[in-house]
Amino acid sequence: MNAIPNGLGQTVDVYDEWGISHGYFDVAGTWHATSDLTRHLLREAMGTPEPGPPMWFVATGESHTLWNPCQLILEDGTDLGTITSLAADLPIGYHLLHAPEGGPTTHLVIHPTSCPPIPTAWGVAAQIYSLWSPGSWGIGDLADVGCLAWALADAGGRAILVSPLHQPAPSLPQQDSPYYPSSRRAWNPLLIALGERPPLHLSCSPESLIDRDEVWVAKRAELERLLAESSTPTPLPDQVAIWNALCDEFGPDWQSWPAELRQHDANVIALRLRDNAHFAQRAGFHQWCQRLVHEQLSSIAHSGVTVIGDLALGFSPQGADAWAYQHLLALDVRVGAPPDPFNTSGQEWGIPGFVPWRLRNALYAPFIATIRATLRGVGGLRIDHVMGLFRQFWIPAEQTPSDGAYICFPADELLAIICLEATRAGAFVVGEDLGTVQDGVRERLGERHIARTMVLWFEPNPPATWPQDSLATVTTHDLPTITGVLAGTDGDDMQRARLAAVAGQTCGDESLEVVIERAHNAILTSNAHLRLLATDDLCAVSQRPNLPGTVGGSNWRKRLPLTVSALPLSEVAHKQP
Repeated sequence: MNAIPNGLGQTVDVYDEWGISHGYFDVAGTWHATSDLTRHLLREAMGTPEPGPPMWFVATGESHTLWNPCQLILEDGTDLGTITSLAADLPIGYHLLHAPEGGPTTHLVIHPTSCPPIPTAWGVAAQIYSLWSPGSWGIGDLADVGCLAWALADAGGRAILVSPLHQPAPSLPQQDSPYYPSSRRAWNPLLIALGERPPLHLSCSPESLIDRDEVWVAKRAELERLLAESSTPTPLPDQVAIWNALCDEFGPDWQSWPAELRQHDANVIALRLRDNAHFAQRAGFHQWCQRLVHEQLSSIAHSGVTVIGDLALGFSPQGADAWAYQHLLALDVRVGAPPDPFNTSGQEWGIPGFVPWRLRNALYAPFIATIRATLRGVGGLRIDHVMGLFRQFWIPAEQTPSDGAYICFPADELLAIICLEATRAGAFVVGEDLGTVQDGVRERLGERHIARTMVLWFEPNPPATWPQDSLATVTTHDLPTITGVLAGTDGDDMQRARLAAVAGQTCGDESLEVVIERAHNAILTSNAHLRLLATDDLCAVSQRPNLPGTVGGSNWRKRLPLTVSALPLSEVAHKQP
């Protein structure tokens, strides 16, 4: 069992052999015991833990004497022969130690002790879909991100945090939330810039909401036309492209597909690709779209601005990743958050969780693939709800958040993989550590150079005192804008007090432009290395991009009131220290 402090001077044993918590302390320090029913349902969803292949995580620079001589095969296939000890200079990677006389193979992970450090820079945080220009096809795209990057570079900025690039299902209705994807291993083809004037019905207007169904129907038709006219060979489809092609034929819920297709059977798929030309064509189309996204995303680097990707906590239980990893998931539970003063009913986010012991027995292959995919084409990565690497709040099917319990995850091994993959990609990592955070979590993240997230609305101390190894911002996509707080249409008294503290105690008597300028100046001159301004605040938007606890409406569908080229970036350039 594991023991943790509750933050109030008490320490308790909190996890059983399944990794299910005995209970948890809420933000007020009140203990909530896990019920017998919840424990039973969660154990059923997780299955009985079984031993898996041996894994050994070793930090770079360490040397170890082996119990027995073993054959060491490096990740690239290099055979180092029989060794009796691990050298301190082994390359990072996923290697194999073959035991003598038919013993089990140990999967050796040599990993850096930390991620690359965050840069000292300022920039913006943008919801890609909200960007627009005369060439946008009804939704922000990678050309708009590129335009923003070049304008930011001209103003002296060097970083853009973008909303998740993850792929939704190719079916209708399209998913509005970028945090509820079909797959985190593939990019959203809605991001592709087509380079042509959009059809009249897709012309952007800040007064209208984004209609992703309308956009995808038009964009897909144009993309299919472009591929048909192209002489470029269609690339071989990967697993996600295969799922997309099956989705085109059978719908977005793999659990309703023909029985032989409800899991990824390589032989069944190979025969289908061989014998069904239309299926093969569709799969090739989806893979070709990925190539276009990669080319357009990679071109943004020429601006000198670093794109920071965003890793969502999970994915839809009906989508491509759930189909691929169904045997590793607890499909009868949903991840969420317990009731607290900010949401007295708790939260249920609609995503399934990986069963920790099954994930480890799979040698963390899904986690490695996901981190590697989200690092492609970017120079930094924000991990949403980074506390999920340590524990996740699981809610059994047909139960409410008040019936949930925390599940313990192997954080040190997951963090080691993040350090390895980030180092290989040359990318820094930021953890979104807002909300209820276990004691010790921030310290363990800091040891690995995973930067904190500092948000003005939550911090009682002034930005000038914030830690250097952090990302500083006024707000996030789920929190009020400066305009909303100042006008009293959003936010609370505490947030208004913190705005007044940085914008002047009489900010209510100042113009909106002056308050926004002062708040941004406080962020830009903060002690944090990485400082980002929200595009919504630059445009004085009053509504936040997403209102947690609500579904539909204007969530994730609002455009900025200004085109990308009209954003007032040059006006903040001279505020740099």
